Amino acid sequence: MTVSKLYSLPAERLDGKRRGYVIAVLKEGDGVAALLCADENEREFFVDSDKIVRAADRIIYRGEGARRGAGQVLRLNVPCFDERGKLIGRVEDYILKSYALKSCIINGRSYPAARVCLGDAAILKDRDDAPAAMAAKDMFLEAVMGGSSAAVSGHEL
Repeated sequence: MTVSKLYSLPAERLDGKRRGYVIAVLKEGDGVAALLCADENEREFFVDSDKIVRAADRIIYRGEGARRGAGQVLRLNVPCFDERGKLIGRVEDYILKSYALKSCIINGRSYPAARVCLGDAAILKDRDDAPAAMAAKDMFLEAVMGGSSAAVSGHEL
């Protein structure tokens, strides 16, 4: 399942007494903790991911969860940069497996969620966890010489 499919899905309590639609997906740790929903009067309510019975064409849930304050909203279309500050593209979607965040789709490519730091913008970490000194060196070389340390190997500054 993808996060983009969750947005705007109708949400209905199992007993049918409360209905609404998904307006935000909240992440805590490595997975989705809750869905923020709103009813027809725009009153917000939370649905904990462990109370979701079914999520296909609509969200069917057992009951509302407690109000949450410390969750991170999984937003779509945020800019994504590499560790050196170069724009890679935009976060297009998130892939979920049993409400655990598995990967992020950035400019049509899938990256493991563990490599992506999310906030107002996304940062894609290097595969080999290059140290900050190497990133700083690459930024310097790109600014001064128009290349990176990999392209200018063997030359000392």
